[in-house]
Amino acid sequence: MKHIVLLLCLSILATPLFAATITVKSDATNTGASLSDPNDPRLTSGDISGLAFSPAVVGSDSFTQVPTNAPTGTVVLQVPPGCGYYCGLNGFIETTFTLPSTFSAISMTGAARVDDWGFAFLNGHAISAQFSEYNDTIFGTNNASYFLSGLNTLVISDSNSGGGPSAVAYFADITYSAGTTPEPSTLITLGTGLVGLARLARKRLFS
Repeated sequence: MKHIVLLLCLSILATPLFAATITVKSDATNTGASLSDPNDPRLTSGDISGLAFSPAVVGSDSFTQVPTNAPTGTVVLQVPPGCGYYCGLNGFIETTFTLPSTFSAISMTGAARVDDWGFAFLNGHAISAQFSEYNDTIFGTNNASYFLSGLNTLVISDSNSGGGPSAVAYFADITYSAGTTPEPSTLITLGTGLVGLARLARKRLFS
């Protein structure tokens, strides 16, 4: 009897975890902010505080292409205002995604190309080696402390150290488990209580 009650307790309380994936990519939903200096230290630190972001410009005269195996809809973006081939803008391309209040086993994996070079930052944390113009560079992290419940921000920096148009193309998959499983102590407490009630009911039934 007590085993049946305990199994019932577990089935009531244990909410199964489920796997989820969020995909982000360079597309028309991204925003950007420009910097005048291709050697601005913010391009390597990921500091975007105080910058004004506006819609990114779709398309570029750069030779940069979207990374291999990028999802449909991935495009090459320019740092706004995208003022032509000789403008040589530097700055950041930004996208956001939202996570549930509880998650586990989380990771991000993606690839990017940047003209001329840049880095990826997740909520201010560096998560890549230096990107280049012509080759895919893999980036990502499985450090759970880099992810936030609610809104998360991914930015790609772009330095036009060689002049010409800016160009950023990237994609990334965020995979995680969502849902909650009760603490063992909670299950034990409730299970003990239910077993006690079952014993009391059995005693009254056969007395």
